[in-house]
Amino acid sequence: MFYKNILKFYITFFSIFLFGKINGDIDGKITNSGLFFKNLQFNYYPKTHINDIQTLDIEEFRFGFSNIQIENKHDSTMLFSKIDITGPELLIKNLTYQANLFRSDWITNEKLKRINNRESIPKIGIEKINQAIDLFFTDKNNYPIKTNDLIINHYIDLSKPPFNNNSWTYTLDLPNTITAKPTHINPIPKTKSIIFDYQSQTFKLDPTMDSLNNIPFLHWDYIFKLQSMSLQNSSSIDLKIDSNKTDFSLVMEKGQFRIHNANFKANPNNQLNNSSLISLPELLIEGNKIILDGNLDSVFIIHKGEGDFKIKNFELKIPDGLGKEPEIEDLLTQIGVWNNSIMVRLVELRINIINQFTGNISLKIYTPFIKVSIIGNISIRQDGTNIPKIIFHNTEALIHPVALGIKNWIKKWEKDKGKSIHRNGSAIILKINGPINNLNIQGL
Repeated sequence: MFYKNILKFYITFFSIFLFGKINGDIDGKITNSGLFFKNLQFNYYPKTHINDIQTLDIEEFRFGFSNIQIENKHDSTMLFSKIDITGPELLIKNLTYQANLFRSDWITNEKLKRINNRESIPKIGIEKINQAIDLFFTDKNNYPIKTNDLIINHYIDLSKPPFNNNSWTYTLDLPNTITAKPTHINPIPKTKSIIFDYQSQTFKLDPTMDSLNNIPFLHWDYIFKLQSMSLQNSSSIDLKIDSNKTDFSLVMEKGQFRIHNANFKANPNNQLNNSSLISLPELLIEGNKIILDGNLDSVFIIHKGEGDFKIKNFELKIPDGLGKEPEIEDLLTQIGVWNNSIMVRLVELRINIINQFTGNISLKIYTPFIKVSIIGNISIRQDGTNIPKIIFHNTEALIHPVALGIKNWIKKWEKDKGKSIHRNGSAIILKINGPINNLNIQGL
């Protein structure tokens, strides 16, 4: 989609004055064109939030094209054009965005969302049980003693939601309360019981929920820093344009998008324990020697190309207030994180398209809690009409669980499923074959 939009831009831009009603041939050359700014600074003081301040500083900004060469032949019905272009090229150096905003506490708001989500299933269950009790009382002139009375007499159906969710159990103490309690298989067994007052027909208020309901407004300090961001592209495009369609052939010698040292921090009221951090020291997206063709009304056919996607030393720090939420705390414990800071050392995906039918692929994911390495071959089915179908062949995945929690989770999965995962020492080995939407994984 990205390259299709770029192509449409190129074609529209150049065909306006190359095609039109010109009866002849036009060749052209542009050595350099673009925009350049240095030491940009902007301050913003919104009228609707008089205490807010936002600033943006950019040391250097460059955007442009270079070495544009156009050769074309034109007749009464068709344009044949060849465009060589270096660009678009983008460079941003030392960008800093800072903001001091008076806003609601999103951490508290997120806690409320999670509590409401955890309580949604048992509350629906209690409401259905409450309706069933009314029907039971109308029919039998007495209250059910246990939920089993409602089940046996077909007032509730355990095979239908929410009762087919076995993470909650329901008890009756009528005419006083209906209670939902988490079972031992509940993903968050520490979740509090939900109590429904049968007399008042209301849920009893959880003190924790009550304390969170009044979401406070805080002074938030936001800062985003970017040392550099660059985009480079060198391509050659052959066009054949008539009144009905536009055929093209694209050769991209090199395309690269890179981010170096991007950091985002959010700090509420100088509460350092509740600060958030996203750090991305390096991101690289690169394509080399990509050859594709088609027309703008069809799906491209890729004949050749190399692609690389890489992230290094990505870090995410979760605020303490959010890190103590049961499901997040449980996840962090499983992967061996005790300081709310998740680190990903490396994510690297490489794809090499040898021809329009075959290629190979590799993926590396290295973290302190798990390491994954995948390498294999792919076949590609392209017809120019439908999205290409990718099929894996002789692909092997090596998985090294590092964190004790992940090792225990895998052992529990094996026990629950009655299966044994194929290993070589501590490494899990999986063989992967088949179409990407219906993989056959051997070793489970």
